[in-house]
Amino acid sequence: MSVEEYDYVVVGGGTAGSVLANRLTEDPEVRVLVLEAGGGFVPANVDAAPLWYTLLGSGVDWGYRTVPQPALGGRQVYEPRGKLPGGSSNLYIMMHVRGHPSDFDNWAYQGAAGWSYADLAPYFSKLEAQEDRTDPRIGTGGPQVVTNAGGPDHNPVSRVFIDACKELGHREVSDFNGPEMIGAGWHHIDVKDGERRGALRSFLEPALARPNLTLRTDAYATKLVFEGTRCVGVDYRQEAPAAPAGEGRLLPGIEPGEPGRRRVRATREVLVCLGAIDSPKLLLLSGLGDARQLREFDLPVVADLPGVGENFHNHVLTGVIAETADPVPPGRQNLSESALFAVSQPGMIAPDLQIAFVHVPFDIIVGRNHPNAVSILPGVVRPHSRGSIRLASADPADPPLIDPNYLGDRSDLERLVQAVKLSRDIFATGAFKGLLAGELLPGPDVRTDREIEQFVRDRADCYHHQAGSCRMGIDDLAVVDPQLRVRGVEGVRVVDASVMPAVPSGNCHTAIVAIAERAADLVKEARDG
Repeated sequence: MSVEEYDYVVVGGGTAGSVLANRLTEDPEVRVLVLEAGGGFVPANVDAAPLWYTLLGSGVDWGYRTVPQPALGGRQVYEPRGKLPGGSSNLYIMMHVRGHPSDFDNWAYQGAAGWSYADLAPYFSKLEAQEDRTDPRIGTGGPQVVTNAGGPDHNPVSRVFIDACKELGHREVSDFNGPEMIGAGWHHIDVKDGERRGALRSFLEPALARPNLTLRTDAYATKLVFEGTRCVGVDYRQEAPAAPAGEGRLLPGIEPGEPGRRRVRATREVLVCLGAIDSPKLLLLSGLGDARQLREFDLPVVADLPGVGENFHNHVLTGVIAETADPVPPGRQNLSESALFAVSQPGMIAPDLQIAFVHVPFDIIVGRNHPNAVSILPGVVRPHSRGSIRLASADPADPPLIDPNYLGDRSDLERLVQAVKLSRDIFATGAFKGLLAGELLPGPDVRTDREIEQFVRDRADCYHHQAGSCRMGIDDLAVVDPQLRVRGVEGVRVVDASVMPAVPSGNCHTAIVAIAERAADLVKEARDG
């Protein structure tokens, strides 16, 4: 069997993989293959910003579920992940949030040298094409279009939310990515003229016409190939493409592969970009991980890395829903245009609570019976709880065991209860008087701290910001070094949210793009050096 060769093999065409594919193929002499397990047909509702919720549970969502969560009464929580080129940037709600500078400084303090906010700021600016000038440090010439949700297309109720927060004493900020993140204001969003501008549109599609980039869809990576301790390629399973269903578009330039088991060689490096759930899974299947876990499944040990799959975590949220006296105007953007970043106790330098406003009912069942409703989504964005990703079996087709350990640390529970109370206070302000007809969730029967705590346990949910399971650093549990190279082996890096020591304080898509932008430079430096 002949084996194809490329300079770089990017495993996963999601957010980070799209950025790497674009940046590495800027050099026409560099040959890059992207292996993407999803298909090449993009449903029309991917591009329509207000329709993001219709993608959850659809054919472009892996639709993972956690193991039973003890602090949530044994519930299994739905964990969406994108299954098509562009990955989860086709599912996210399009908020453009860099994160607080201290998030990245803490990475550097923990041993991830070169990842402070000062180090990453040029990459944030490089990726951005922000249309307004709310902060002079914001980028204006990058591939990622960024607009202000408070522009002409905003929903009027989103402004009411900001006024309500101000009524409670919170200041209004002009840009959550500016000097002051704590406060209420309009989101900047990855939306233009009502269309999603995620990694697919911003990075991958513009590069598809380059002859040195090959995108192979329906290609499921099963194992990294090693010669000794050097990664030299990837084994993958090529599936026949499914017939397109519904409205949408086929991506141009996709090279179909012959169905069956295939192998590809990388003459320079393999770049694993499968996200915080599937990157540790692939490493484990390839013999990189805790030796005891690998032997349990009769997998050969290439490198004993006990941190693979550990430190997995996610933001956690719930929903407070109120019925409106009159119908709310339909959304023209991303349905979540304004927010409040707050602290759970005085003296904190960075927000640990994100109170998002959504001008539709957050709960599908509640919304079915009460379509005229708005929601506040209280969330904990500096969680202390940590969980894991573990293999369920040695079969690459089996989903891993996903355990974010939601609310496992009591501080997360207490802060989420506090955030629910704050959300109720916002709805109780004069700004919302006359607009609301009554609370639907948690409902008037939930009043005491104990009752709110039980509501939180019953209703806490995934924030879609999975991170940390291949953490970078220099200690024994670090999986990659500060250059994102997998420790103990050569020829392979991990580039995605799994390398984050801690998830940033806010929606994390922008930080993932910045990680990939810097990773592209690290790869180029290694090649040229």
